[in-house]
Amino acid sequence: MSNRIYDDIIYNETQKNRFLKGLTEQMKNAHLRIFKVSNDLEEQLEKDLYNFNINEASRLMKLLAPSSFASSSFALGLIRSYIQWGIQQDLRDDNINPLASTTTDDFVGSFVDTSKKVYYTEKEIATLIGKIANFQDSASIQAIFEGILGRQYSELLNILKKDLDPHSNVLEIRNKPSKGPLVTRKVNVSDKLMGLLLGAARQEEYAKNNGEGASRYPIIKLVDSPYVFRPAALNSKISDVGVPTLITNRISSIAKLFGQDYLTPTNIRKSGMIKLAYDLIQQTGKFDRQEIIMVCKQFGIDYKITTRIEKEYLNIDTISMLYPEVKQYLK
Repeated sequence: MSNRIYDDIIYNETQKNRFLKGLTEQMKNAHLRIFKVSNDLEEQLEKDLYNFNINEASRLMKLLAPSSFASSSFALGLIRSYIQWGIQQDLRDDNINPLASTTTDDFVGSFVDTSKKVYYTEKEIATLIGKIANFQDSASIQAIFEGILGRQYSELLNILKKDLDPHSNVLEIRNKPSKGPLVTRKVNVSDKLMGLLLGAARQEEYAKNNGEGASRYPIIKLVDSPYVFRPAALNSKISDVGVPTLITNRISSIAKLFGQDYLTPTNIRKSGMIKLAYDLIQQTGKFDRQEIIMVCKQFGIDYKITTRIEKEYLNIDTISMLYPEVKQYLK
């Protein structure tokens, strides 16, 4: 039997296939990413991942090099579940899961690779936007940075051309929850963002690949619709609200073009939250519960559940990493 799964070498394929059977496609892919990285270490140690001790599991986590507290916690959970399965299947040499009680913040955070460029300063976002040819792209990035996102990007996708007022810095946006009607809220936006949104609203044609490189159709028409963010017309006559991939695909293309591997809507949003936190510290001289609530409100996040956010990135350490001068404003 081949020892390859999806063209990647997997150690002890038979047992891992047994484990993967029955998992959802999403969880299967998540575990496969772990197994692909663990293969070399398993071969070196001559043991399956389900037999790893705490030190060996830690070595694997260092190889995985998660870029955030949340991704570190998630990876540890995947490894923990596989080891537990090994115990239940009587495959592990003992019945002790070394990761069963290792859930402290310090332990989880110790594996985060801080060398990765995950968060962006306001200046870095501005520099990037200055290189972008399409208002449709630059407006979406700036909007996310200033707090407009929503479930499946619905706050972005539901912005109507008629919502835009060049003489106002208040924008009404609409989020589509999993159930029920659209939920409306008002947010303050910068002059810069309003200008970019107006540019995106006027844009009728879209330059593929940011206008660079050879392409049979370098310029494509955008769908004529009342929405600001619109897909390419092509053979479609869609005039309804866009789909989430409209945003993700465009930002992914920009990230690839400019070599920004971690430029994602999520990281742009987190970067914007960090910037707003920095601004509030300048104004108030502190960063307490009140400031955290203000950040969450601007970004449409439930401020009653902020513990994970504070641990991962909305904290003084991360803020000072991007804006070192912040400490001079703290009283």
